[in-house]
Amino acid sequence: MSEPPHITPGEPEPGAPAARPTGQTHPPLPVLLLDDDFVAVSKPSGLLVHRDEHHPEAPAALQTVRDQLQKHLYPFHRLDRATSGILLFGFSRDAAAALQASLAAADAHKEYVALVRYPGSDKELPMAWTCDRPLHDEKDKPRDARTDFAVTETFRGCGLATVRIFTGRYHQIRRHANHSGRHLLGDTTHGKGRLNALFRERYGLHRLFLHLQRIVMRHPRTGAVLAIDDPMPMELATVLQRLRAEAVECPPSPS
Repeated sequence: MSEPPHITPGEPEPGAPAARPTGQTHPPLPVLLLDDDFVAVSKPSGLLVHRDEHHPEAPAALQTVRDQLQKHLYPFHRLDRATSGILLFGFSRDAAAALQASLAAADAHKEYVALVRYPGSDKELPMAWTCDRPLHDEKDKPRDARTDFAVTETFRGCGLATVRIFTGRYHQIRRHANHSGRHLLGDTTHGKGRLNALFRERYGLHRLFLHLQRIVMRHPRTGAVLAIDDPMPMELATVLQRLRAEAVECPPSPS
């Protein structure tokens, strides 16, 4: 399960005057969907979801979208700082709790796109596989976790994969890719430094290649099925273009 909804410390109650911008600012984020209950935006890689004790003045999505929409936000959905893609905020505590329940429902679907080391260290691993190895939390307690991977396109030493998670553990996709021997490219924490350096130099990959591109869930108030899409950002699409151009000239080779 994901973390419970929470309010950033010092967040005013609904109905209070909109807070003035504080700390460092970030340009407005693209709005993917906006209704009376929540907003979906496109978060770039490198942007925090919200500030914390380690980054009290850093630009963050919560403060950016709050100032952009002039509405107080209630975070219930998180993305790693290095990950880009769809990010959701509720406009009330109740909306955030209901939306989190919808996002955790069995019929909800969160689809990421990633570039992974391929075929990786386990040559017997199929192109589509599941990693359900438990992941330890910050208290070193093992927690159930499941990630489905499917490589859809292969290149020299890597493959483009769609990824679906069924639990919301810290760095889940990155850690499960590591456990599978198919590390995410651009992952400086759980990846391979040699490969990251190679892909920076050869293909211009200067960030983690992980993007949340699609969320499908039911609207908690209306029951309608919502499909939210966020196209791959240009810096990742450019890397993919270079890989495809190279694949035309020479076939993929093992990593």
